This record gives sequence, C-alpha cells and structure tokens, in this order.
Amino acid sequence: MVISCAQWLDSGILAAPSAPEKGLPFHFRRLGQEDRDAIVAFRAMVFADLPDPDMYVPEVPEFVDWHLEGERGFTFGLFIENQLAAVTVLGLPKPGMPNFATDLPAPPASLDEVAHIASSMVDRRFRGFGLQRRLFNYRAVMAFGAGRPFLTARVALTNPVSWRNMLGCGMVVGQLLVMHGDKLRFLFVRDLRQAPLEFAGPERLVPLFDVDAHRAALAEGLLGVRPMAHEGAYVLAYSRAI
Repeated sequence: MVISCAQWLDSGILAAPSAPEKGLPFHFRRLGQEDRDAIVAFRAMVFADLPDPDMYVPEVPEFVDWHLEGERGFTFGLFIENQLAAVTVLGLPKPGMPNFATDLPAPPASLDEVAHIASSMVDRRFRGFGLQRRLFNYRAVMAFGAGRPFLTARVALTNPVSWRNMLGCGMVVGQLLVMHGDKLRFLFVRDLRQAPLEFAGPERLVPLFDVDAHRAALAEGLLGVRPMAHEGAYVLAYSRAI
C-alpha cells in the first residue's frame, strides 16, 4: 500500500457547528517522518486534556514510529486552515505482530485481512464537526483497498463519545477486554465484505460497567449494537445477528 505524504487525500470546507454559514477549509493527508515532532506534541496535548486518564492509555513510545514508515500501518492528519486538528492511525498488522482480532471468541480465518481502526485524536477546539466519523470513513475505505476488510477497534468504556461513534459507524461490540491491568475496553468489529448486520429478538440491556453481564451476553453469541440512556446512565443494548 503506497500513500504519498505530499498529496492531499481529501479537502473541502467544514461547517462550524455554532455558525454553519462560516466554512473552514480543511485538507487530509498521510503524515511522515517530517511530521513526527508535530504528532508527538499533538498527542501530548490531547493526553493532558483528557477529563479521565482511563479514556486513553498512551501506547509505548515506539507506536508513533511504527505507523510512520508503514511498518505496522500509517498515520494521517486532518488540517483545518493549515493547522493540525486531528491525528489518526490505520493499523495493518503483519504476521507475527499483535492483532486485535485474536481476542475475539471466533477470530476471522485469515488474520491478514484484519485492520486496526486505531488511535484517533481531535483537538478539542474542533470537536463537534463530525471529524471522528469522517476519520473512520477514510480509514475504512483505505483498509478495504488494502485488502483488510475486517475492521477492529478498542475503545475505553469511559469514553462514551468514541464508543457511540463506533456504533454509529456500523461497528459492533464483539468482546470486552481487560487491558493494562484493570482498564476495560470494548473490542469493536465490522466486516466490510458483508451487508450491514440485521438483528432479531428482544434486546438485552446491560449497564455500562456490569462486566459479568457483558460477558454473559457475549458468551451467548450476542453483539453490542446500540447505546441507550437509562435512569441517567449509559447502557448497551445487545442483540443477536441474523
């Protein structure tokens, strides 16, 4: 998969949520070694601004370099008025490398078809523009083009904006993970070779932090498909695919 850092992959005008009549020019491109310092600074800014450190546990320092030269995938930047506004990663794990799909109850037959919808960060000044879903769509298209139609993503339960965005992009919860000692993470999946899943039967509502109830639903072959608010708290609706 060859992607130039010099060419824009997309560009256009974003409508500001508070002032739709005001358009903000943007462009989107792959980031390279010359952008490394900007990526590191951007990630540090986002980490420092998190309301809950559990929302995103920083990866090992090598993570940035692994996804700059294509060793494990690629890093992209979205610029608004030529200012870096979002950084996102598409992981393309090679044989022998960690692969999110191995944590699924039934991993795909070929792990070479797996893509990681990995780290995605937006400057808080530009949240509310729908950038996370835009970044998801970019990576989904590129993953499919790279022969990686099986999408996976890990998201903290304490990050409702991100996991609601994942559900809104057609991903479903296929597993609940405990990582980094005691951090709870949803493992989302979607197979781009299939039509959007349809579900049947009554939904089972599971409180967000009821680990045993999540695991019981998943063990029965149910998938997490829809966020809901119940008595002032989030619950996840599980259902069976048909």
